[in-house]
Amino acid sequence: MNRALRRMAIVVLAMFALLLAQVTRVQFIDHDFYANNQYNGRVLIDQYSVPRGSIYAGDTLIAHSVDVGGSQLRYQREYPESSTYANITGFISPTIGMNNLEQAENPVLTGEDSRFFFQRVRDTFTGEETLGGDLILSIDPDVHQAAYQALADSGVRGGIVMMEPQTGAVVAQASYPSWDPNEVASNDSAVAQEAWDALNDDDADPGVDRTRSNHAAPGSTFKTVVSAALIRELGFEADTMVPAGNRYEPPNTQHVITNASDQCPESELPLREAFARSCNTTFAQLCVDQLEPDQLRGMARDLGMGEEFATPLPTVASDLGDIDDPALRAQSCIGQQDVRMTVMQNAMIAATVANDGQRMEPNTVSEVRDSEGNTMDRQSSSRAGQVLTAAESQQMELIMRAVVEDGTGTNAAIDSHVVGGKTGTAENTDSDGNRRPNHGWFIGWAQDSDDSPAIAIAVYLANYGENASSEAADIAGDLMERYLTD
Repeated sequence: MNRALRRMAIVVLAMFALLLAQVTRVQFIDHDFYANNQYNGRVLIDQYSVPRGSIYAGDTLIAHSVDVGGSQLRYQREYPESSTYANITGFISPTIGMNNLEQAENPVLTGEDSRFFFQRVRDTFTGEETLGGDLILSIDPDVHQAAYQALADSGVRGGIVMMEPQTGAVVAQASYPSWDPNEVASNDSAVAQEAWDALNDDDADPGVDRTRSNHAAPGSTFKTVVSAALIRELGFEADTMVPAGNRYEPPNTQHVITNASDQCPESELPLREAFARSCNTTFAQLCVDQLEPDQLRGMARDLGMGEEFATPLPTVASDLGDIDDPALRAQSCIGQQDVRMTVMQNAMIAATVANDGQRMEPNTVSEVRDSEGNTMDRQSSSRAGQVLTAAESQQMELIMRAVVEDGTGTNAAIDSHVVGGKTGTAENTDSDGNRRPNHGWFIGWAQDSDDSPAIAIAVYLANYGENASSEAADIAGDLMERYLTD
């Protein structure tokens, strides 16, 4: 072979090598990017030509693909439980797009996730379509259904999150009002668009997940964060004497802080008693006179406030607001001013106390399976940090038990089980500054028969009005009892 031909052969071989490398990169290394790119025109037809993976809450089917016989869009998504799980599953629609778990776990449900790499390689050689994987959620269908029904029966907007303190597994995540994703998921573009427009025009905002997508003033449930800071940073215990009284005027303001019903007339009370009675004056004064702003910020941060996290559903960050000014700090420490929390965040706080001060990352997906039912991945527990020592957490448990045993949260008591919690009543106004009915909160936990932490909960009832926190505590007690006896 002469020199010119040899050079040409080298060039051709190099070009083939580059072409093979590019094909390998596109087909395998960058497969997920191109397969899920919204500008890839074949994605839509490909996604609807094979059944998408199913979603289960435990053993209950909550999302699957149905063969509707379309020439191009052969499969259509169906949600058998309708509105009960809409805030979790979301929808996928050829007209509108997708959201919630359908979006967050789209690579798994389409089989494009890296965990299906070897299955895709096999299917490339056999000529078979790679089917999507199934999601098995940690959601307990009976408890979740009961939580959703409790919110519906309350007649107001709200959210409930329940999780296992030792693992972070979410067993209920209910939001009300909700919506039916079936029509939005229709392959008929006119039907889907009409349903989508109706959803977005609804003044009740049923498409908003009130457990994670928005937040509200937490009211006196925030005293849990303040108490944790007092115990960790200043060495307080449940029996430490603290200031009380029915009036407190912070510096730099003429606004007087009072208690809901003059329930704290004594000049001093044990911390446990002030917490159980929910003395606003106590916690406002302690935050101004003894607790430094950075100490409170540190505790709030360690408990997860300020973080955006995913379960894999994204949760907006809770916010402490400005607490440098003592007048603002006094209001913040009773859960007002600019303090805002999601229901998920408040449930995490209760779970952290129950779990000896160890905060776990919340998670909703417990298992990923392939189309043949083989387990591809199991969700393992993930520790977020040690917020309190076991001894400090024990002091928190004592003051939270006092709330349920003889304080503002007796409605949450469960026979033969140790229960702790904190009620919260949050004042709020509309966009014009007009006073609206109070929000009601309850956060808490219950122990199993062997005194191990079994379940944590946060209940939020928006603008419930009179007896809002009592109703929230009642709902929490019923749901935790159902979980313990399920």
